[in-house]
Amino acid sequence: MSLVVENLSHNYSEGRTALQEVSLDIKDGEMVALVGHSGCGKTTLLHCIAGLIDPSLGSVYIDGNDVSDIKPHQRGVGIMMQDQPFYEHLTVEQNIAFPLRSRGENTDVAEIIDSLHLSGVVKQTISTCSGGERRRVAIGRAIVHQPRVLLLDEPFISLDKELRESMQKLIKSVHEASNASTLLVTHHYEEAEALCDRIIKMEPLC
Repeated sequence: MSLVVENLSHNYSEGRTALQEVSLDIKDGEMVALVGHSGCGKTTLLHCIAGLIDPSLGSVYIDGNDVSDIKPHQRGVGIMMQDQPFYEHLTVEQNIAFPLRSRGENTDVAEIIDSLHLSGVVKQTISTCSGGERRRVAIGRAIVHQPRVLLLDEPFISLDKELRESMQKLIKSVHEASNASTLLVTHHYEEAEALCDRIIKMEPLC
C-alpha cells in the first residue's frame, strides 16, 4: 500500500516550526528508513502521518486517497512509538488485542503472539515484562489490525547489541509478512542499510 506525503508543514502553538514542506513517496510493500539529527522533525512527521497531530499545511495520501482529514483509527496506519504507552495492569495478550477490542472486532491474537515469540509471557501483566518483551508487544499493537502503512519510531533505541539484532530480524520478518509500506526512523545508518530498501535523510530546520 503506497504512502505519499506532500508539502507537510507543522508549527507548534508557540510558533516553533517542527516540519517545513516535507514530501516523500513510499511504494507498496517498500521499507524506507528516515534518518536525521535529533530535533529535525522525524517523530512529528510520523505523528502527522498517523493522524495524531494535525499538520499546519500539506496532505497525506494512502493508496492515492487523501486521509488528511480522516481520524487516526480509520487511516489503516499502525505506529510503534519510542515511548509506547501501555495499559500496565493488563496482560500482554490484552494489550496487543486492545486496538481490536476498541473497534469491536475479534480479539484472537494468538497467531501474532506466537510470531513475536511472546507465548511464554502472554498472561503476564505488561508491567512485569522486560524491555525487549515490551518492544515486541509494541510491535504487536502496531500490526494487530493489519495496517496498510506501518510507522516505526526508533524501535531499537536503548537495546543491547544482541537484542537489537534480534529485533531487527523480527521487524524484517513482520514487514515481509504484512507487505505494508513501512517507514522506520533510526539514527543508525548501518541499521538503515541492513533493513531498508531506501534511506531518506531529513535535514535540520535553519
